Amino acid sequence: MKILPSSLREKKRYIAFEVITEADEPIDRKSLLDEIFFSTQSLMGDVGSSEIGYRLMDFDGARGVIRVNHGAVEKARAAISTVCSIKGYRTLINILGVSGTIRAATEKYIACESIPSTNILSLQITTGKFSGTIVKERGDEVDMVPENKEVLKRSNVRYVSMTSFDLDNSN
Repeated sequence: MKILPSSLREKKRYIAFEVITEADEPIDRKSLLDEIFFSTQSLMGDVGSSEIGYRLMDFDGARGVIRVNHGAVEKARAAISTVCSIKGYRTLINILGVSGTIRAATEKYIACESIPSTNILSLQITTGKFSGTIVKERGDEVDMVPENKEVLKRSNVRYVSMTSFDLDNSN
């Protein structure tokens, strides 16, 4: 069976969200999806829930990104916001924003404060021009969360990418 060309595939949108709950432990993926599917089913029925086409792309227990079909974004937002409890705890799902790609959804709507600075792979650096926490390394390239959060706000990104050459010549 052949794969459809990209011009014939359904377009997708990515909804960034955060879960606020009274529970002490983080919410797991299965419980979240069960409640979203249940609320969608009770609000829109079989036809409406099949049009949305949910797919949970990323979820860390508090924030996540869910994929939906392009024409059903408003239905999905309405259904997700009707979730009021997960695992018996009162819960609120706050929609942070909608984007056309996963990358844009995470960079725009998932806050830079949520980046763990105590990750085992993270490394605190301070040089002449730069200071921050390195959170990802790929060969000679690194992604860094700068101490000065204004840099991230001005450029509307989550990380600052640098090479080892940038770090060597920063003095």
